[in-house]
This record gives sequence, C-alpha cells and structure tokens, in this order.
Amino acid sequence: MEEYASARLLELVQRALAAEGVRAVAPVSGGALLPLAAKRRFIGEIEREHGLLPLLRVGSTLSAVSSDPAIAALLKAVDPHDLFERWRRLERFTHSRHRVVVRDRGPRRLVAEHTGPPGAPPGTAEDALVLGVLTALLSLCGARNIRVAAGGAAPVTVFSDGAFTAPPPGSGSGLWRFTWSSVAPAPGTGAEDRNRGEAARTRRLFAADPARRWTLGCLSAELGVPARSLQRRLAGAGGFSGLLAAVRSEVAAELLLSGDHPVGVIGFACGYADQPHFTRRFAQRTAMTPAVYRSVFRSPAPGGREGRAGGPAERTP
Repeated sequence: MEEYASARLLELVQRALAAEGVRAVAPVSGGALLPLAAKRRFIGEIEREHGLLPLLRVGSTLSAVSSDPAIAALLKAVDPHDLFERWRRLERFTHSRHRVVVRDRGPRRLVAEHTGPPGAPPGTAEDALVLGVLTALLSLCGARNIRVAAGGAAPVTVFSDGAFTAPPPGSGSGLWRFTWSSVAPAPGTGAEDRNRGEAARTRRLFAADPARRWTLGCLSAELGVPARSLQRRLAGAGGFSGLLAAVRSEVAAELLLSGDHPVGVIGFACGYADQPHFTRRFAQRTAMTPAVYRSVFRSPAPGGREGRAGGPAERTP
C-alpha cells in the first residue's frame, strides 16, 4: 500500500522558505494528501541545497493557519505535556508511519524521540521538520524560555532565546530534550459566562476545545462548581457525558460541511480516540458515518464538485 503525507504541511514549508527568500515549489496535490515519496524528495532537496535550519523554522508560519482544525486543536493544549499527548493522538488518526514518543518528563522538561518502523527511521530532514513544528507549537501554547537540545551522547542546543541557532547533529537528530521556565495561563471563563446556567457554560467550554481530555473534575475546576453539584445541575441537559458527546458531534458536523478537511483530522480535532471511535459515535447520533453525512448534506462546490470526503488509510504528518 502506498503511504501518504500531508499536502498542507508542504504548503507550510514552501511558505516558510519564501519568507526567508528561498524559492521552492512544493509537490502539487489534488486533495489533502500526496505520496510520501514526493514529500521526502522535496524536503530532501531543501536539506541538500539549504541545510536543516530552514526546515526547523517552518513552524514560524503556524499562526497563519490557526483556523485549520488540527492546528487549532493542538494550540488549545494547556501545557507542553498536553500538547505532546494531542500530537500523539493526531499521529494515530493520520496513521503516521513516524511517531514522537515521550521517553521522560518532569514539571518543566520533556525528552522525546522521533521514531519509525524497524529499519525505516525518519531522515534528518523529517526530524528537523517535526522538531521545528513542535517547538513553534510549544511557544504558541504559552511555554516560556524554551530551550531545545538534540542528539544522543553529546546533545547540541538548537533552540534558545526564541530562535533556532544550530541544526541537529547528524547522529541522534530525532532525540530531543525540551525545557521551559513556565507556561502562561490560558484565559479563564469570561465574566459574561458566569451569569449563564451550568449547562450553557459547559457547552461553551466543550465547544471551545472539544479535543481536550475532559473529565468531570476539570470541568468542575473550570466552572468553579463542586463536582457533585455540577452533576446534579447537568442531569436535565443529558449529564456530563451526554453533553460532551452532543457537542463533539455538533462541532464535527459543522466541520464536515464547512471545509475539505479529511475526516480523520476532524475526528482528532473533536476529541475522539481514533477514527473507528469517531465513526461509531457519530453514527450513533446521526445514523450516518461522517463521510456519508458529508456527502448527503454538503452543498456542491462551485462547478458541481463535491468536497473530498476522505483519503487513503496510510498517511504521515
């Protein structure tokens, strides 16, 4: 089976290179995916001609695509550890052949490794690209004074003082050590929300970040209402689990009809564990799979073409 890569990611590479005055033409795709071999050739040529630093800086363009469902879900992470957990779920949804595995962690540090199947590890260009994106996401999620080192026995500091200053070493380019001094707190519930009923406030919070691993305890803390009292007050609206399921399916339905985002990306952005879980839960509420729902209810695009409803099962970020 042929493996695939994200066309959006290569668009970001092209945009970041253009900002540095480097002209590079990304492979063209008719949809959200393109063959993995095309991605590897493209970023391999960039590494040979310009080195790894331009690939590390690709994350500087992420703020321009924050409306993308997957990027938006990643940017709502409450801290670096939550960000890496969300990234892990995104890899599972996209059936990525390469994974970022957390090897060690602490309150203000994290060690991760970019790995692949036996005998097929990521190349240095792929390591640099993913490292650059994750480092940018850390900053956008509120981590302060980020420092990143790469390499095995003799790690090299590649990011400090808000900029990439050196490429990863040739050996161990996929082994990364992240540290940060603090995380800027996310904005709390607005004053205008405090006069709403708990069910309405809960819906608002769920809809703002459906990808979050919501529990009754964290919802209770967000609303400032004891968990037992909150359970009673939400009972008439379907309860905690019923409200969360309803909001996730509503947000998913809106995304299915409003863009060409792959079904797997939408499932990740809405907090489902994996694509079968998304399909099963969505069908329970709508009697249709996500792909069928999109084909039935979505208006044709100009010229009579329907938006792309899905993609090959094997792909990589």
